[in-house]
Amino acid sequence: MVGFFRHLDIRAVEAGRYPDAIRRMRREEIEGIVVREVYDPAECARICERLEAGRHGLLRTDFPPLMRAFFLGMNLNLTVDLAAYFRAAPGFRDALARLFSGNLDLEARMASVLSALDGGRRYRAAPGPRPTIDHMFTTLRAHLPGGFIPPHFDNEQGFRASYQLLLPQIGADLYSFVLGLRPAEAGGALEIFNLRHGGRPYRMADGADDASHIDLDGVESVSFRLDPGAMIVFNSGRYLHRVTPVCGDAIRWTACSFMAESRAGDETFCWG
Repeated sequence: MVGFFRHLDIRAVEAGRYPDAIRRMRREEIEGIVVREVYDPAECARICERLEAGRHGLLRTDFPPLMRAFFLGMNLNLTVDLAAYFRAAPGFRDALARLFSGNLDLEARMASVLSALDGGRRYRAAPGPRPTIDHMFTTLRAHLPGGFIPPHFDNEQGFRASYQLLLPQIGADLYSFVLGLRPAEAGGALEIFNLRHGGRPYRMADGADDASHIDLDGVESVSFRLDPGAMIVFNSGRYLHRVTPVCGDAIRWTACSFMAESRAGDETFCWG
């Protein structure tokens, strides 16, 4: 595929046929991977029903109010109290396993697909302060009508104090997956711009120098509205991206994780 955002588009059952896919992405031979049918639509509908009925026991935390969205779990980028984060991590893992019970285990299924795309490299929750405590493997994200995320580069996150434990354990570049559980009725697209992070210290959308102020007029982009059960993996650390405003009454549900290779290079760490 020639042009901006060269990517693979495959089914989850085919992942083992592409063991170099993530390595190719790291080498910038491609920019992303779309994996379809990680879950089937009926499984996603069942999970969303459980979520909206409150049958999960997951800790809720919020995006800034303007963004009209919340997390289930704690997002490391917005965490100010690491002690509270790690106190909550074991309970979050247990509740996530209950939510995805019945052969739906989210952490195991995502790690398996990602590992298959990366030559069998182990994918796991990023280590925490003690051997028995890890970071949260992912967060679930609910975007309400009007909800959005402004343009940003994920490599900006290293400026945050909440990364003090993680940064010494990982390589420089972050990438991420987004798993669609239910799309918005309209809008709510992941839009990725042909604009690379060049080492400039952009911040998230909470200061005068953040990347959300970049003039995007005329900048080439691609948009993805993920079907239920489809996942995209992309170089979110290097490429500017955003979530466009959600339209309609339906909540946009996704699961998202940031990822980076361990310093040793033998495994990849994931966190919400």
